[in-house]
Amino acid sequence: MSDTIPIWRIKYLPHSLKEICGRKDLIERLSDIIKERNFPHLLFVGQEGIGKTTIATLFSEAFLGKYFKSNFQKVYANVPLTSEELKQARSEAYVSTSKLGSLAGKTITTPAFIQIKVKPFIELKALGDVPFKILIVKNFEALGSNQQAFRRLMEIYGTNCRMMLITTKISAIIDPIISRCQIFLISPPKFEAFDGLIRYIVDKEDLDIEENTIKLLYNITGGRISNALDLLQLASISGKKIDSDKLYENLMTSQSDLIRNLLLICLKGDFPKARELSRKIQTSYKYNSKEVFNFLLKELFKLPISRYARNHIINLIAEADYRAIDGMDIDIQISNLMAKICNFAELL
Repeated sequence: MSDTIPIWRIKYLPHSLKEICGRKDLIERLSDIIKERNFPHLLFVGQEGIGKTTIATLFSEAFLGKYFKSNFQKVYANVPLTSEELKQARSEAYVSTSKLGSLAGKTITTPAFIQIKVKPFIELKALGDVPFKILIVKNFEALGSNQQAFRRLMEIYGTNCRMMLITTKISAIIDPIISRCQIFLISPPKFEAFDGLIRYIVDKEDLDIEENTIKLLYNITGGRISNALDLLQLASISGKKIDSDKLYENLMTSQSDLIRNLLLICLKGDFPKARELSRKIQTSYKYNSKEVFNFLLKELFKLPISRYARNHIINLIAEADYRAIDGMDIDIQISNLMAKICNFAELL
């Protein structure tokens, strides 16, 4: 995809709560919280790419005001720690001085992500005239079994910091976490709000687009504003007239670029980044595993790699396609293939 694509995101994505497209009831509820100057821990639930993190960040900015920078932090639970961070976490483990019980003489450790990314921020009290800090944890479900340790932090440091947890899978969140949070279900904007935003952009950029094409854009992107902006800008590069044919043509170009980038990331051995991109592709285009495998195979033949590497990756794709017949979870099947390609790349 062209390097110019993110420009429209900067220009037209919201910079305050009142600029959020649609979701009027949600914005009113968040605005009431800002007036009250108090709220419990929050859990934002919704599909990937519909604006959960953007809304949470803009809410935090409005709530904290001029003290935002010193009292706000955003962390990603699905991003692995660096080797230096892991080394630091191990060095901060301590040996119990208790001579009784099951912990006697044992090394006590806090999950590394919590120890390095979370505790240093929430242990300190808020700076300035605000009631508490705000911590956003994106992809919270990735904490897995470490959610219990995080739940204890919510209880211990709740007066210092409020947590805003963001997830696409509420089923992956443990009940003790859910019971301690106010839940916000984040949905895509209705078509009417989407239509109004697109028409505003079309007018600003002097484009020509019909109502049916805007409906097609809404359906293709599932109402995801950032995806719609990317596709609309890409289509506008070749002319001011935007029709359905141009949308589909540029959609295919965008898809091919993403699949090619996915392969290149795998061949660099970067599994976390590859998994993140594969989830973005699945979410944006609603592919099943078989469709992803077919696209990977098509783009594989365009890459300048050795015959040995190409043949080996074809075998991996074939094996994954065969296993996917019985597999129920698309993400697991694709992630397994990405991991195998990454492992193979490390041997090259």
